[in-house]
Amino acid sequence: MHYGFEMAVQENEILVDPLVVNRHKHDLSNKVVDLTKYFLSDNQSIDAELIAKHLFPEMRCDVFISHSFNDRSKAIQLAHDLRKRGIVAFVDSMFWGSAYELLRAIDNKYSIPFGQAHYSYERLNRSAAHVNMILATALQKMIMHSSMLLFLNTENSISTKHSVQDEKKTHSAWIHMELTFSHMLWQIEQSKNLLDGMESYKSESASIYHKAETEHLKALTYSKFLSWLNSIKIKNDPQAFITAAANLYRNPNRVL
Repeated sequence: MHYGFEMAVQENEILVDPLVVNRHKHDLSNKVVDLTKYFLSDNQSIDAELIAKHLFPEMRCDVFISHSFNDRSKAIQLAHDLRKRGIVAFVDSMFWGSAYELLRAIDNKYSIPFGQAHYSYERLNRSAAHVNMILATALQKMIMHSSMLLFLNTENSISTKHSVQDEKKTHSAWIHMELTFSHMLWQIEQSKNLLDGMESYKSESASIYHKAETEHLKALTYSKFLSWLNSIKIKNDPQAFITAAANLYRNPNRVL
């Protein structure tokens, strides 16, 4: 990840085409998880690396779009619009469906004790921990391989009313992970630059709010992002995209 942006998006700014979103969701829903493909030689143990390679493959992308689950349609539409311009965008929810199907397959096979009809709570927790770790690792790799992280700041993703000191909070554990990891990458890059200068990273549930690490992201509005997007010509050219992103990062408030 070279550059990170926190893009403020108002309710109706991204015009969502239901056909685009439904086609995307339909493609993801067709994924079927066959656990037998991931068995080790004992035909019982599962190889996490095989799962990651098949269900969460590493791919090149120009933009990693981080978003709330409730903004999934906006993120899908934005990725579609970028793709039409030759910009490869990755939507993190592309992996969620595979993770849910994987967890269901594992629980159906391993989380019901022999002779019983119901899931074991302990086994459910254990399988969820494994799947979440595989998913988190896959998402972190995608962030590392992207040129830009674009965080959609909406009323669904960020809250300040749950903070004592008006700092930004998110109730999404996944947004928290993605922002924190990208902040770590940013800190590493800042340290490198410093050293270089010296030498010459909907279901009901508990509402838990995490700190949203966004100070490393440049603030951006959707209208300015569109203005920048309309000013560049980088179709299917990753290096040209990095250069254009660098210019935007240096001066995100310049009207293009």
